[in-house]
Amino acid sequence: MKRTITALMATAMALAACTKDFQENIPLQQETLAEKLVGGAAGEIVPGSLLVKLDENSTRKIMEGGFNEISGELLDGLQATSFTPAIPATPKNTEIARKYGLHQWFNIEFDKQIKPEAVAAKVAKSAMVRSVQYNRLIQPIRTGDVQPFVPQPMTRADGDSGFPFNDPFAEHQWNLYNDGSIKGSVAGADVGVKDAWRLTGGDPSVVVAVFDCAVAYRHEDLADAVWKNQGEMDGESGVDDDGNGFIDDKYGFNFVNCFAINSDYVNGKLDGNAQTAVKGQPLNSNKGTGHGTHVAGIIGATNGNGKGVSSIAGGTGNGDGVRLMTCQIYEGSSYCVDAQAAAAFIYAADNGACIAQCSWGHTSEILKHDQEYIDSAPLEYAALQYYLDPENSNHSALKGNIAVFAAGNQGNPYSIYPGALKDIISVTALDCRGLPAGYSNYGPGCKIAAPGGEWLGVSGDYSTMILSTGKGTEHPGTPSISSLNHQYVFMFGTSMACPHIAGVLALGVSYAQKLGKTFTREQMTSMLLTSVNDIDHMLDGTKKFYESTTSFTELPLEPYKGKMGTGAIDAWKFLMAIEGIPSVMVQAGEKSIIDLSAYCNPYGNYEIKIDDASSASLGITITPTVKDGYLEIQCTKIGAGKITLSAAVGKDQDKADGIGEMSYSREISIVSRAFATNNGGWL
Repeated sequence: MKRTITALMATAMALAACTKDFQENIPLQQETLAEKLVGGAAGEIVPGSLLVKLDENSTRKIMEGGFNEISGELLDGLQATSFTPAIPATPKNTEIARKYGLHQWFNIEFDKQIKPEAVAAKVAKSAMVRSVQYNRLIQPIRTGDVQPFVPQPMTRADGDSGFPFNDPFAEHQWNLYNDGSIKGSVAGADVGVKDAWRLTGGDPSVVVAVFDCAVAYRHEDLADAVWKNQGEMDGESGVDDDGNGFIDDKYGFNFVNCFAINSDYVNGKLDGNAQTAVKGQPLNSNKGTGHGTHVAGIIGATNGNGKGVSSIAGGTGNGDGVRLMTCQIYEGSSYCVDAQAAAAFIYAADNGACIAQCSWGHTSEILKHDQEYIDSAPLEYAALQYYLDPENSNHSALKGNIAVFAAGNQGNPYSIYPGALKDIISVTALDCRGLPAGYSNYGPGCKIAAPGGEWLGVSGDYSTMILSTGKGTEHPGTPSISSLNHQYVFMFGTSMACPHIAGVLALGVSYAQKLGKTFTREQMTSMLLTSVNDIDHMLDGTKKFYESTTSFTELPLEPYKGKMGTGAIDAWKFLMAIEGIPSVMVQAGEKSIIDLSAYCNPYGNYEIKIDDASSASLGITITPTVKDGYLEIQCTKIGAGKITLSAAVGKDQDKADGIGEMSYSREISIVSRAFATNNGGWL
């Protein structure tokens, strides 16, 4: 199999000395290192590889054909085996790439027996070198717990599954619609998507890049949702048909092993041939847990296909769901390094993704603020900026792409990086009661909360975890050989909370497009962060946090107050914000009196209209009224909907004819929950 990424340049270097002599004879230039060396921490440094940033003049000489001159000077005396650009394919937007200095980064590979510190010390002495960065392993954010789903009947408390689609396992997805039926859950502790589906189910123009294990693109519930690189689908094998620098990348790319995700390879073998692929396995085969497939299913498993589960942005049963691009950065126990993660972000930006779903990060506790991360991972940060840059926007409704990261599962009072960065959305996790998950990071850097699931101590019952797609078997009809190969599985973690936010954002971009609106990244994220329900009012006392189905600790809830981001995401509120309609919180089962002065002229002679879907969702049995500037409404169900207040101004009340009148109206979103706060749920 040909190497899929074609290197721009490479050279083999002769060994200058034995490994022992090399390491002993090069002193560690501490002063130089202090100025130039970045990245790396104990246990994170990857042997045999080093990243260097050259000055602009040296970089220009290389691009103009002076590679041998520059590399000879830089690598003199090193036992290097290759010297290549750190970004393996030329970025689509070269001007923006140069803006962030991406063209200046190169990768040096050398004997893994040589200490990276020794090579760094030698390279740092060169006047042409601006930065020297150790390559570090990124870390997946996952609990490691995967439980098979065994289909079983379930009856919702209100006798209604709450789902408009015919997906048979959807009724087990409390995270999408929670009516309290699942043991231990609390009604309303969900992502609020059921009502949002009345407005949009997603759109194929919205591409979400899944930075994770490979998405099993032949899965029965994902096959119609995966992104397809049309420039390669009918192309010639072994040829970069679309000219993006990646050969045969039909469904995305495996950045761990530099291998295309394409239909010619299944389980690392060529279809119809016993030849084993040299560069890894493009599908989620028996390596790993199918983590990426599970995450992808939360975002965009196909709704209404009569199979499996529902998803947040998987459409309305008409092929109108969002698309899922694989940017593979894990392969079993093999993880990407900084340079490969950087290349993945550039790939996503260059190939149409407007949302990046990232359940991973750097777990080092050394990183305590943004500048420390920027200083420690300058190449990765530059690639992130390239992806986020408004000039690289990939959707007409969004000026600037969005990245969503998991906050981490260490239970620490801060988010891990890169999620903690100010321009990144870091997601904390909630259980099926709407309480902070005991494993979830919280505090500084965390932006918003979403369902992530958790054990609630019911032995043998995993229903309080998150149900989604599993990697399954790659060929239909092949018996599953282990629980990891089930088509549908339970998982939990901030890894699962993160795609809920990515999915809601995908809905938001889809709805903005439907309305013909365009927002900047900052506007879209601001609307997201204010479209939440209150958490703090529940954070008193303790809760049982089960580390297994039988072992638990008493977890104090007070430390989480004000530290779960802005609150719990509400998809309906988010779509209302995009539409420009204010949302008013009311408590289900109670008569609510709403002061209209904040929304319109309170003393108009209003006629109230409410559509059937809104009335049904809210459980309105008594027609709302307006009296003395106050709206009186009683909602018997947890739900959401819109009411229209219509009146006229300018009419001569004493005459049938005469002075003309002008009609006006105002829509208000009513959100009925099991509890309500005076501030509408925004902390």
